[in-house]
Amino acid sequence: MRLILKIFCTFLLFPILALSALGQSIQGLPKLTDTAQISLITYSPGPELYQAFGHSCIRIRDDSYGMDRMYNFGVFDFETPNFYVKFARGDLLYQLTVTAGAEEIQSVVASYGQGVTEVVLNLTLDQKQRLFEALEVNLLPENRYYRYDFILDNCSTRVRDAFEQTIGGPVSEPDIGKQTFRQMLDLYFERTPWIQFGIYLLLGSKVDRVVTPREACFLPADLERAVQMSKNGGQNLGPEKKKLYPADLLPQPSLFPVPIIVTGSVLWICFWLVRGLRHARWLTAVFLLLAGGNGLFLAGFSVWSLHWEAWANYNLLWLLPTHFVAGFWLLFERKQPSLLRWYLWLGALAACAFLCLSFLLPQKFHPAIYPLIAVLAWRCALEARAMRGLASNQSEAPS
Repeated sequence: MRLILKIFCTFLLFPILALSALGQSIQGLPKLTDTAQISLITYSPGPELYQAFGHSCIRIRDDSYGMDRMYNFGVFDFETPNFYVKFARGDLLYQLTVTAGAEEIQSVVASYGQGVTEVVLNLTLDQKQRLFEALEVNLLPENRYYRYDFILDNCSTRVRDAFEQTIGGPVSEPDIGKQTFRQMLDLYFERTPWIQFGIYLLLGSKVDRVVTPREACFLPADLERAVQMSKNGGQNLGPEKKKLYPADLLPQPSLFPVPIIVTGSVLWICFWLVRGLRHARWLTAVFLLLAGGNGLFLAGFSVWSLHWEAWANYNLLWLLPTHFVAGFWLLFERKQPSLLRWYLWLGALAACAFLCLSFLLPQKFHPAIYPLIAVLAWRCALEARAMRGLASNQSEAPS
């Protein structure tokens, strides 16, 4: 009987105690006063790669308590085991943290020279309190971690979600037009063109769909515009933007991939013509190894990674992983079998087909790849033609 009574008390009291503990954690928070302000803080892009898109935070100030709290959803721990592997795979946990607002802003400005703007939200006192409590509950150790998604679940979309839950309506940018995710990202890679080139190779066709006005908030600057355009009841959610600190000028690039690759390809062909149409077999092999090696990486990454942005990558139609095998075969095989010769003809044909028909594919490609594809087609056809001539000479030789 005692055992039954203990079990009954345990099951009866545990939910009550749990709810009581939750209620105490919320009731223990101060009640915001009429002078409290909640605002969206937006950092402009910074000089480091991880600062390329800027950043978004929520700031809560109440001078009655000397409160100035900055809630940041974009923090990760470098001490995480297998940090770089998890980051590359898309399995790294980010977390919500809170710091002193003024100190955080001054630290970022002093360290990186990023510009800072603030949009004070037009919220009722009840909405301010609910957002404050929701952020504090989200800050609990069991709630603060989340699996980061580069586009759909990041430091800006989390802020958008918190605002939407508070006002009971959407936060979106209706003037975004028919832009794709890739087009929205392009603006932020203009000063790092080689990074942009790599990103274009890495991201697949799924980032080439048109974003919705709500999805556009994945970038901090667009979230800021969305907050200014959205409504809370009949009033603007963020009626006014204040510039707290201007942004320093970011370093500008001196080298661009398109001119360099085009110039290099033309000089290579001109050098070949000067040499009297002679060629070096090992150069074709090295080019195939590089193309195939990149193809193997892209194929493996798209299968292994949780980043949906890397899936369905049509760059694999010209960076064929089989080129890697053909490159080794060409480099070390001296008998030059007919199978390799036919593969090279097919490789040249595939490259030419991509050059002519890539505009029909549901993916936007970086313009710098086209001279590379032209060189790939040229080297494959050149080597296949040479192997054919050599085979003809061998067949005509007297036995």
